[in-house]
Amino acid sequence: MSDGIFIVPTAPSGTWEDLTPNEHAWIEFIRVISNGSDPRITPTRVRALRELLDAGRGDGAKSEPFP
Repeated sequence: MSDGIFIVPTAPSGTWEDLTPNEHAWIEFIRVISNGSDPRITPTRVRALRELLDAGRGDGAKSEPFP
């Protein structure tokens, strides 16, 4: 696997009020686990988060691999 250049999915356009309650919760979750910082998105961080989320599913399912 390479930690080279990758394309980050673009966010939907709109305001904070246009986000769903679940999207609000995810943003707040990232703020909490990053101690209020604004961490840079990297392939390594995306893979690590996906692995954690997949491990919590309990059904052994895996998400699509991240480049």
